[in-house]
Amino acid sequence: MRVVTTQGETEAAIDDGESAVASMLERGLFRSALDFYGAAEAVIDYHGPDRPKLRFDLDGLGGVRAAMGALERRIAVASRAGFSTERIIRITRLEPEIVEGIIARERARSAG
Repeated sequence: MRVVTTQGETEAAIDDGESAVASMLERGLFRSALDFYGAAEAVIDYHGPDRPKLRFDLDGLGGVRAAMGALERRIAVASRAGFSTERIIRITRLEPEIVEGIIARERARSAG
């Protein structure tokens, strides 16, 4: 079976069960990315002359840290499941360097 993504790329899938798992992983990644972006937005002040500016709200920054930790774990799971770095970047909308760094740390942790 072949799966055509919304970006027009074609990816191979072994069966419907694998497609369902991939879809669950994609949704989890996307939700984690949205949680991270929402937490980050909560600590950024967009009003005023020298904006945007970070608000030093410890609870808010803790929320960003927790959301990023969850997103990193989802990225690691997706990578281990065979998602390409490019696919993870498309889903999360993170900068390539960030995703590559997370995956490199996960691979080093797994190898060690």
